[in-house]
Amino acid sequence: MSDARYGYTIIKELSDAQALPNATTVDSTNMAYVGKGTNYGQVIYVFANTDITIATGQAFSIELESYSSDTAASAIAPFSVDNEGGKVAYGGGTAETNAHIYALHKTIADGELAFSAGDLIAEIPIPEKLLDALGHTYVQLKYTTDADESSEKVDAVLCAAV
Repeated sequence: MSDARYGYTIIKELSDAQALPNATTVDSTNMAYVGKGTNYGQVIYVFANTDITIATGQAFSIELESYSSDTAASAIAPFSVDNEGGKVAYGGGTAETNAHIYALHKTIADGELAFSAGDLIAEIPIPEKLLDALGHTYVQLKYTTDADESSEKVDAVLCAAV
């Protein structure tokens, strides 16, 4: 895709009218190559493709995952702890498997969450230094619900500044 809008060019479509899950977790339809040295110019935008309502007492999240290759087997949460000494940028990191980068995180204690079709749900800047430290060059989104939201759909695109 090469559609330029608002100063961004669409690089990859991650979700195209993708149904949200039924009380489970699903990955975005596609994975995107982000490379290295992007100078913080890449952003993922998630939009409501249909009206979406997450009721009070229901949970919903959108999480960024990163990968070292274009296979799901290489996925881990894109979060790390700097090496023990120095905490220098690009100093290398240790992956934390229980850590998350949430673009949206609604718990059961939160009130109702509603979006109209076309609404921007999340804007996710790609954490370049972190992914470089982990040696990750691919990203994907993970959608999680604890109720049946399968009639509701999202679109997600990776964009780069032009």
